Amino acid sequence: MIIRNTKEFIDIINDKKILSVDLGKKKVGLAISNIKHTITTPIKNMLRNKLFHENIKKIILEYNVGAILVGLPLNSDKSLNKISQFIVDISKNMDLYLIENKINLPIFFWDENFSSFEAETLVRDFYKGKKIDKFAAKIFLDDFIRENTLLNEKEN
Repeated sequence: MIIRNTKEFIDIINDKKILSVDLGKKKVGLAISNIKHTITTPIKNMLRNKLFHENIKKIILEYNVGAILVGLPLNSDKSLNKISQFIVDISKNMDLYLIENKINLPIFFWDENFSSFEAETLVRDFYKGKKIDKFAAKIFLDDFIRENTLLNEKEN
């Protein structure tokens, strides 16, 4: 189920692992948090092909995922562009596939601007810029957790 409100998503994800998904035209990067949202780990790069939905389902079951965070590259004014609309459409199809397979997880979009650039900078020495997608997913998952941990601390 697509969630549009940050607070609603945060209320749902308490003590659940978050799967971060960096969707591209051909490749997908994945990262995951622990249930306390204190550690994030890049887990996999994969192709976005015919087996994409089935592979995501397997990962959700294998890692006992409780929520999905999808990176959304927004314009500087926070509006959607062609790429972000493409990602929203892919995410909706993924949600439908999961629901048809009796997996109903909250899905939330998070602005991932510059995460790929940051990931490439971070891992340049190790991967020569090749397999950065899972690191980009980790970076915007870290960003989401950091920002919303601070938000929760201010509210309490």
